[in-house]
Amino acid sequence: MASLIKQTLSPDVDISVIEDLVANVSDSPDTFTRLAESNKLAVDSRHDGKVVEVTVSETASIPSSLFEHVEENGRTYHKYKEGKYTLPNDELEQNRLDLQHELCKMSLHGKLYLAPLKPENLKYALDFGTGTGIWAIELAEAYPDCKVIGSDLSPIQPEFIPSNCSFEIDDMDDDWIYSQPFSYIHGRLLVFCFTDAMSIFRKAFDALEPGGWFEMQDTCAPLGSIDGTLEGTPLLETYNLIAKTFLEKRGVDVTVASRFKSMMEEVGFVDVKEVKIEWPIGTWAKSSYHKRIGAWYQRDLKMATEGIMMGLFTRMLGWKKEEVDELLVKVLADMDDKNIHSYQPFYVVYGRKPEAAL
Repeated sequence: MASLIKQTLSPDVDISVIEDLVANVSDSPDTFTRLAESNKLAVDSRHDGKVVEVTVSETASIPSSLFEHVEENGRTYHKYKEGKYTLPNDELEQNRLDLQHELCKMSLHGKLYLAPLKPENLKYALDFGTGTGIWAIELAEAYPDCKVIGSDLSPIQPEFIPSNCSFEIDDMDDDWIYSQPFSYIHGRLLVFCFTDAMSIFRKAFDALEPGGWFEMQDTCAPLGSIDGTLEGTPLLETYNLIAKTFLEKRGVDVTVASRFKSMMEEVGFVDVKEVKIEWPIGTWAKSSYHKRIGAWYQRDLKMATEGIMMGLFTRMLGWKKEEVDELLVKVLADMDDKNIHSYQPFYVVYGRKPEAAL
């Protein structure tokens, strides 16, 4: 068992690693791992009881009265193209999406993206599947000369936004019709949305100006553990069932992020880079970097799991709410168990449209 506990995965990075990665886009794809090889994900055997606090704002992005929704089992869902997206869009979910935003930034040490963008070339940017719009707003604030558009099925974005930012209700699977090409296109945590990711990648390629960048950030199934402690748990069995149900009932492959790099290359992107970070579930990890990420991801996953299970299992498998609630208790208990050393891979993949793209 000792040798298993010492098994290492992704690096416990610092900001210099990210900066070095961005500054050296011509390096090999394993630059991120190679630069910080000495510090990686490992179990904290001390169990010192330290608590990492996670704070979530209680302020909704927009009053619920300002948009139409469908209510099921005490949660609300988008009305536009009803049923296409499994997760809710209510205040609780909006708070979770904003928590996810901070989690992603935390993983990248405060950065919104990893693509080597040049501010002077950044004129138009698109954030599809924008959610609450927080990423688009922060990019607009960082680059006031860039016009930022955020699109989503749910109109849950705030009313007061930077003058160079706008939002629209749109479905990423529909035709992308914009009056200008983009300098940068961004999509994040959309794994439950894709029925044809390759089609989305082609649309992004076509919508970019020559030399423009496309970046995807997403989690990837299956859940893993560094020492086998996840095997046979309700947590793993439930998430395997979620993955199976999404694929069989919705045509959604939740393992697709592991193929983002090859898909971008197939579409025609060049200088494609992949960064993989493991997000621990809980605070069992040894390093302060992974421990903090683990605390935030545990909170995020707890909030998401109820919405995913309730929406998916009642709609697609015919379960009753009481059945979902009973299993949920067991799954959440596993997330709290520090003896289960589970994690989820998080991928950041970006590529450039060639200057002379055909």
